[in-house]
Amino acid sequence: MQLICLESSKRNSGVPTRMLLLMLLLTSGCVSAKLENSERLMSHPEFPAAAQTAPEFTREALKTINRLEYEIERRK
Repeated sequence: MQLICLESSKRNSGVPTRMLLLMLLLTSGCVSAKLENSERLMSHPEFPAAAQTAPEFTREALKTINRLEYEIERRK
């Protein structure tokens, strides 16, 4: 009788773990990171020098980054 109880408790011990794993898998798609690479680059100490040296290139690079991040975030 005691052996049967041990067998029974072994089978049930995996249920909470499986439920936790299932909950993690189901909620993992809900978490998303905000893409803010343009802001990160503009806060870089060398950004003002880059913007003065190559203003058109810098402007186009930031526009491209923003457009691509928008596409990525829109698909989520």
